[in-house]
Formats: sequence, C-alpha cells, structure tokens
Amino acid sequence: MWLIRSVLVLALSTPMLPPVVHAQEQGTTPPEPNYEFFSGTISQLPAGQIGVARTVPGKPAEKRSFLINTETKIEGKLRLKARVTVGFKPTPDGDLAVRIIVRSQAKKHQEFVGMN
Repeated sequence: MWLIRSVLVLALSTPMLPPVVHAQEQGTTPPEPNYEFFSGTISQLPAGQIGVARTVPGKPAEKRSFLINTETKIEGKLRLKARVTVGFKPTPDGDLAVRIIVRSQAKKHQEFVGMN
C-alpha cells in the first residue's frame, strides 16, 4: 500500500508541462528576420539611398527607393544596372534597407567565355 501512495504522490508533484514548452519559453529559438524583400536592377544611387526597378512580364514596371544607413549590410559593390536583392523594413521616414545583396555577373560571363 505504501508503494501505491508513494507513486501517487510523486506523480502529482511533477509539473504537468512537457519539457518542449520550457525550452520555447526560454527563447532558445532564434527570432526570424521581420523584413520584406525586393529584387531588381539599381536605377539610382543618390547619397543615403538606392533606387531599384524591376519588370515582371504582364505587369507594369515597378520602382522602389530604399534608405541606406550605417547599419545597412551590403554584400558586394553597389553600381548602376547591378542586380540586387534588398531586405527592407518600413519606417516612418521610408523603407529602410537592412541588407543589400549584389548579384554577381561573373558566372554568366564565365559561361560565355567557356563556350568559345
């Protein structure tokens, strides 16, 4: 009889939540970036901004401009007519570029050179 009581007391004294819930509450999962993306070709490069244009078949051309600040991460060299993907977030001053990735043209160039 004492064995049944001991098991019952032990079962009632343990927490009812599974360990997975505890891991999620502690914040072990990294937060996902909360920004949007826009891809196209650089059409303007005024100081502190970048203008990007894209065309999608069957739709009118779309142009967007993004603010650039000291916290903007830029991968590659910004130049007119370069293909880019901009990760941005809306702010009261305008869309702020969080990350800009310049797409390399070297791969296409190498393919054409290798064909000769």
